[in-house]
Amino acid sequence: MPQKNPKISQLTPLNLKILEECSEEAVYAPGHIQPHGIVLLMQRNSLNILQVSENVEQFLGISAEELLGQPLPELLGHDRVQEIVRYLTQEPLNIHKGFDLKIPLKDGSIQTYRSTLHQLPDELILEIEPQLTIENNHSIDFYDRLQTVILNFRSAIGLSDLAQTIAREVKAMTGFDRVMIYRFEADDHGVVIAEEKESYLESYQGLHYPAIDIPVPARKLFYSNWVRQIPNINYTPARLIPTNHPLTNTPQDLSACVLRGVSPYHIEYLQNMGVAGTLTISLIDDRRLWGLIACHHYSPRLVDYETRKTCEFLGQFASIELVHQQERELNVYRSQAKTIQDQLQQAFRRDSNFIEQVLTENASQLLDLVHAQGAAILLDGRLTLVGQTPSEAEVDELVQWLLQQNKERVFATASLSQLYAQAKQFKDRASGVLAISIFLSYAKQKSYHILWFRPEQIQTINWAGNPQDAVSIDEIGKMHLCPRKSFELWQETVREMSYPWQIAELEAAAEMRHILMLAVLEFSQAALEHAAERAAIANRAKSQFLANMSHELRTPLNAILGFTQLMNRSPYIPEEFQEHLGIITRSGEHLLTLIDDVLQMSRIEAGQLVLSTSCFNLHRMLGSINEMFTLKAGEKGLHLSSQWDATVPRYVCGDQAKLRQILINLLGNALKFTTTGSIALRGRAFSSDDMPSSKNGDRPTNPSDIKPTITLSLEVEDTGSGISPSDLESIFDAFRQSNRDRHDRGTGLGLSISREFARLMGGDITVRSTLDRGSTFTCQVVLELPESLDLEEPEISDRIIGIEPGQPIYRILVVEDVPENRQLLVTLLESVGFDVCAVENGVEAIDRWQTWHPDLILMDIQMPVMDGYEATRQIRAQESLVMSHESSADTREQMTRIIALTAYAFEDDRIASLQVGCDDYIAKPFTEGTLFDKIAHHLGVRYCYAEKNSPDSSASPPKIFTPDVKTMPTKWIAEVHEAALDLSDNKLYELIAQIPKEKQDFIEAMTSLVDNFQLEAIATLTQI
Repeated sequence: MPQKNPKISQLTPLNLKILEECSEEAVYAPGHIQPHGIVLLMQRNSLNILQVSENVEQFLGISAEELLGQPLPELLGHDRVQEIVRYLTQEPLNIHKGFDLKIPLKDGSIQTYRSTLHQLPDELILEIEPQLTIENNHSIDFYDRLQTVILNFRSAIGLSDLAQTIAREVKAMTGFDRVMIYRFEADDHGVVIAEEKESYLESYQGLHYPAIDIPVPARKLFYSNWVRQIPNINYTPARLIPTNHPLTNTPQDLSACVLRGVSPYHIEYLQNMGVAGTLTISLIDDRRLWGLIACHHYSPRLVDYETRKTCEFLGQFASIELVHQQERELNVYRSQAKTIQDQLQQAFRRDSNFIEQVLTENASQLLDLVHAQGAAILLDGRLTLVGQTPSEAEVDELVQWLLQQNKERVFATASLSQLYAQAKQFKDRASGVLAISIFLSYAKQKSYHILWFRPEQIQTINWAGNPQDAVSIDEIGKMHLCPRKSFELWQETVREMSYPWQIAELEAAAEMRHILMLAVLEFSQAALEHAAERAAIANRAKSQFLANMSHELRTPLNAILGFTQLMNRSPYIPEEFQEHLGIITRSGEHLLTLIDDVLQMSRIEAGQLVLSTSCFNLHRMLGSINEMFTLKAGEKGLHLSSQWDATVPRYVCGDQAKLRQILINLLGNALKFTTTGSIALRGRAFSSDDMPSSKNGDRPTNPSDIKPTITLSLEVEDTGSGISPSDLESIFDAFRQSNRDRHDRGTGLGLSISREFARLMGGDITVRSTLDRGSTFTCQVVLELPESLDLEEPEISDRIIGIEPGQPIYRILVVEDVPENRQLLVTLLESVGFDVCAVENGVEAIDRWQTWHPDLILMDIQMPVMDGYEATRQIRAQESLVMSHESSADTREQMTRIIALTAYAFEDDRIASLQVGCDDYIAKPFTEGTLFDKIAHHLGVRYCYAEKNSPDSSASPPKIFTPDVKTMPTKWIAEVHEAALDLSDNKLYELIAQIPKEKQDFIEAMTSLVDNFQLEAIATLTQI
């Protein structure tokens, strides 16, 4: 292998970033255009000409000086300008659709040009190209040709065959000497994966090109413009007159222009390759530049507008097909992985007490799952090796090293020796490692690991010239981009690396972790009967598993509730759709309540439950809860009464959220298990000192520290089914339900959580009950009395509709691997005026942070490739390195704000996010108000709000309609009753469809009961 140039060691990511930024002006605003057309810059409102290319006289017979400052009608005439104005008002300019423009010349003749308009904030750019004289092919022939090309794309077998087909068809359509399909790799260097060329040319197939050959500014332009043409690289530039924008005295950005001039760096690069003319078509995959269709000609070649537009269409269609081919190939692997996972899961279910035995007996499937050659299974200190692996001692040391690192759920590297030097000793067996880990914390730390190994894969990479020649260093040590002069084959040998782990393989490993966690849970539950320690293991495994599952549920739920909020922002939603959105919101909030119950219990078990004390209006809270349940009680034909005597103070201090949840749980249970009669909520208060159970020994000894307190006693009494004496205590156990709960859709956690809340607030919950006659739950909590009664009532914040004028355009980078959540954030933030960019993993986040410089990053935590913790650490490390060389004393203001945005909702996750460098933390699902408030807090953004709607005092209370099921056949009533008991929503909807159409109120009432989870009410109504 050739020796590496020592200069390349100075080519750090920061240096590369500086080099690429220095080239931005030459790429975006070169100050000139290519001479095969002309460009005019005009003020948007007046259409006065501000800048014009100097070659305008060559085309139109009028000098640039004569045109500057003149309105466009002076050049084109009023009729043509009116056509342009109509085009402005009728066509979306982001499409850049071309149109014909007939311009009168000084000699009296009329010349037809092909024109394109580009819209800037205050100006318009008009590009004009002469219409080429080409053979006028019949439109049907053209359509047939295009249809054949598309069919050829779709009939390709595999990604390689599709790429070759694209190259062949584009060459046939454009006539270029060489057409290459150029794909960007993970580190942004490129490789030619397909090629179609003239026979006398040498092949570039399989050659690699360093990332610096196409700097970041150029990649941005390829992403935003589908087609780029350079008909003659040795063109004579046509300068813009004046050179700078006359109003801002800055170079004019020509990013969107087809005629934009070419940077000297790229011209020299093409000259060194011997290319005379080029056409480049972008290939884009979900907001990412996947690759390029690069067309080279060895003599000048100008492509007409129609052919360019056809190439643009083919590029868009080819992009879709390439993504589909990748997905098809990926789905084959995913299907195979799913089969293996199902087999292992079934084996665990049969033999949950023998996890190690199941894994070793299915060793070949375990290796095939992620295409590994060896594996190590370490279960609670017991090690088993399968296939090609390091020795037991080497694996033990490796696992100890992994334990000292951050406890990642999935760890992967293709070059272990770069992170763990001892790995060089066994590189022939384990240069690549993929590991999953489960940690159970209780009296004694236990862990479970599976490690997969891949051996060293010595690779020879064929470069098109030495990639180190892309940068030169002058005599004073300053770096410069240097177009490479040689493209001869240059080979590099890469050692101590395995084949990289693909994203789909990481996903398969993460799923295997879930399966293993379930197996550990089942094993722990089976051992529960034999030892108290085993009981602790099972409970912790259950909590950890449920917390993980809650994350998996909160992630899609964030998208469901988020997009519902987003749709509710629109004033144009039809009334019937608003009802549907309400159903979606209630359904999502119901599911979120169940998830939060699970998380609360996990916090209780972990001893992480704390009070969040504030002063609030107790009367208002009790009244709002009464209103919440009055309608629900009416739907079941029940009477709900609420009363509290004069001893209950209006204002108190305590944990309002927990007290509110206690009451909601108690009233909700009363409503579930009461079919006839009434429900009563009663309240009274008395001094805590008068309580027999007061713990005066716990009171502060300093009288000045003693704050006045009261004990609030709330009773919820119902006339429901009652509770048997044997169940009176067990109903407060987690995950336990009494016999009356057989058809309950909850988690069995509500009462357990409520009692823990009450005890945390210095009280308790007790119950008195008589079977078949009713129950009374009594909740007592200790609350402080505020020192001052001058309390402000909280106001409902107005809906945000935009950013207040006069502020900078804030850039926000969204880092989120789930496409739906990524789209939600982008749409929501753009709707109020933020400049938003989105990526899907930590590696892309670091790259975009370096090039785009966002003001704030919304960082997801769990992502493939690189998670949010590591991405935040690396960003902070690079900032610290840069700041250490800055002279400014206040470097904090220059750092990017980072907010963790994650479905992991434990306090430990919030603390971990802050420790790695995040400025704040938001748990999913989030409300738009929470998101906007956090952004305003960290960036100082000021918002515009929608006007408040005045409440309609004349609005009548909602009408409660109770369906009369007795009008329906007895068989139908029995089937409805059985479906309600079985919780079968689909069956109920089918039966509702059998109700005669004329009974519309009956249909609507029954549908509303099903939509709002009132299945117990249906069961009551249909009792025969």
